[in-house]
Amino acid sequence: MRLFLAAVLLSATLALSAAFSVAEAAEVAFPRGSIVGLVPPEGMSEGRTFSGFEDRDKNAALLMVDMPAEAFPQLEASFTDAALAGKGIKVEAREAFPVTGAKAILVTGTQAAGALTLRKWVLLAGNDVLTALVTFQVPESEAGAYPDAKVRAALATLAFRSARDQVEALPYTLNDLAGFRVVRTLGGSTVILTDGPKNVVDGAEQPYFVVAVSGGAPREEERGRFAVRALAGLPGVKDIQVERAEPLRLANHMGYEVMAKGVDVRTGVPVKVVQWMRFGTSGYMRMVGVTPLESFPELYPRLRAIRDGVEPR
Repeated sequence: MRLFLAAVLLSATLALSAAFSVAEAAEVAFPRGSIVGLVPPEGMSEGRTFSGFEDRDKNAALLMVDMPAEAFPQLEASFTDAALAGKGIKVEAREAFPVTGAKAILVTGTQAAGALTLRKWVLLAGNDVLTALVTFQVPESEAGAYPDAKVRAALATLAFRSARDQVEALPYTLNDLAGFRVVRTLGGSTVILTDGPKNVVDGAEQPYFVVAVSGGAPREEERGRFAVRALAGLPGVKDIQVERAEPLRLANHMGYEVMAKGVDVRTGVPVKVVQWMRFGTSGYMRMVGVTPLESFPELYPRLRAIRDGVEPR
């Protein structure tokens, strides 16, 4: 019996090692707009309607969500069996999981979904910059196509884009950071820059600059109202008072500048906000700088330098 068990364990170890070898030989794939990626299990392709990968024939899905680094302890605290049970997940195992350059926890179990029972793997991983929540699920009737060793091998390849790679994936270039640095990107279309000791933008304790592109350009006669409304809804700033709003040309495109004062929601510190919009035929680029009010005169030329260095790829 001991020899039989040893043979079974050796066979399982070799199968897992082989799966890891195949995964390591393949290239990490990053879904569109995602800053986390992995080598997807064989049989899966990029998700059509979500960030991750899928096997439509087997109804299997691998969903990936990226968040700031500070989300990790909050999620870890709520990553309990009881909390997961509240979402219908019956936890069978919980363990520390090897992910290069990150702390990670893997939970495996099942979840009832109507008449279906899903096999589920939930991986929470984080480093000093990012947090990732990765969920793999497959109906139990199709679980033979995705055994535990195969799923684990894929999850173990989880990787985070470097700041440089994140920027290179954007649809525009940043030719002049003016002393600012990249904090992170969002959705493959937005970048957040800052200048200061913190790597997390949390209120206006230090200046930050955001560049984003969106589809659906307003008509020419509506651009001014559109720009002012956009600034009025700026997250994290309250009591916004517009001081100036006027059209201007930005890099040979029609644009609009809005200058305003406000108050940082978290700290209550008075802030200065400048927003530039650059309009195209089917979309627009929005650039927003937020600084402490007293620092704005010194920082304004640097914000303009960042603005003038943004060019579509």
